[in-house]
Amino acid sequence: MIAPDLLNKVLAAGVVGAGGAGFPTHVKLSADGVHTYLVNGAECEPLLRNNMVLFDEKTPFLVETAYKVGAILGAEKVLFCVKRKHVSQIDKLRLAGADVFEMDDYYPAGDEIILIQEATGLTVPEGGLPLQVGVVVNNVETLYNLGRAMEDAPVIRTWVTVGGAVANPGVWSVPIGTIASELVALAGGETIPNPVYVDGGPMTGTYRESAEFSLGKRSNGILVIPSDSALVRYETMPVETIIRQARYACCQCTQCTMVCSRHLIGYELEPHKVMRAMAYPEQRTPEILKMAMLCSDCNLCSGLHGCPMQLSPRRVNQLLKASFREKKVKFSFDKALDGPDENRPYRLLPSKRLVRRIGLTGWDVDCPFMGEYAPLRVDIAMGQHIGAPCIPIVQVGQEVSEGQTIGVVPEGALGAPVHSSVNGSVESVSDSSVVIKARKG
Repeated sequence: MIAPDLLNKVLAAGVVGAGGAGFPTHVKLSADGVHTYLVNGAECEPLLRNNMVLFDEKTPFLVETAYKVGAILGAEKVLFCVKRKHVSQIDKLRLAGADVFEMDDYYPAGDEIILIQEATGLTVPEGGLPLQVGVVVNNVETLYNLGRAMEDAPVIRTWVTVGGAVANPGVWSVPIGTIASELVALAGGETIPNPVYVDGGPMTGTYRESAEFSLGKRSNGILVIPSDSALVRYETMPVETIIRQARYACCQCTQCTMVCSRHLIGYELEPHKVMRAMAYPEQRTPEILKMAMLCSDCNLCSGLHGCPMQLSPRRVNQLLKASFREKKVKFSFDKALDGPDENRPYRLLPSKRLVRRIGLTGWDVDCPFMGEYAPLRVDIAMGQHIGAPCIPIVQVGQEVSEGQTIGVVPEGALGAPVHSSVNGSVESVSDSSVVIKARKG
């Protein structure tokens, strides 16, 4: 089991998964029986380049940290999982002493359940956690933040790809709470009229009409894309409209199920059945509706790749998951898994083909590291992780320093503290965020 003093450092530093739901990392590291520690460097989402930039800039530090964490966990094996196309980064990792598992270039290779199966041959049980098969997975930025936590440095910056239709795409290291529009301007501004802004990657990110949103610990991308693209239509259409359309358009062709990434590894997730049940209430049963909880949100089932009727089962699954979590509905999964579908190798979607299908080929470019950015003001959210939002512990007018704790986890709740990312003075405080004006010099 990981040493209590290190767990305390990880908790105090506010380390959470730098992607996905932002699961507090000190909880993930507190289990016994770990035999494999995986570093997820798959760079799964199109257009994002954070992992490769971190490998280029911080390889020795990352490798040293990974083996420290692996040793403390008692893991017999520490593996960096990287797509084999990234030859330069793989060479750097091996030169620094890393053991690298080379992956094929398909989407969504970075889903941790799929990553575990590819790298170890083990299948995480339906509705289960990697720890149940003796594996811990961290992505590259989380690993970097773990290394910093070992040096008593809290999480106050995030690495962000600014890409898509901007003049000078790149990756920046920015303070938590930076406003996205400032980074778009830093990248030379938009090169298309009336764009939509993606907070994250194009397949699983949040689509916004404005870039006036703040970045958090999980922020890894700001993408500028055309407002008339199919991606925007699928991600902004009201889910009620999708369900209504499913009543007359869903022909139960099963195409969404055939391409479902979780179904292909053996999970009993059949999106076509969920769509039918939502369209016709009399067909709703717990056995069908609970399938939504197995969805990884990869988005392959939508009309971009799966549904020929231009529907989005993923959006319907998201609605169900949110409803179940809000109502605290728990499901049990006890299916004995038989392993991957025998047709899986023939149904994988190569990343380049995906980029063409979603209309982003012209913007799928390498992004250099552009350095650190120092904003004049930050808006730091109190809810940057799965679990309960933090409680602000600062007041308007108070002077704060970089790394100072400004939000604490409610007693007994799941979460991680939040810190000031700049030196400055507090301008406003609410239950949801703290705004700080940076001090010059």
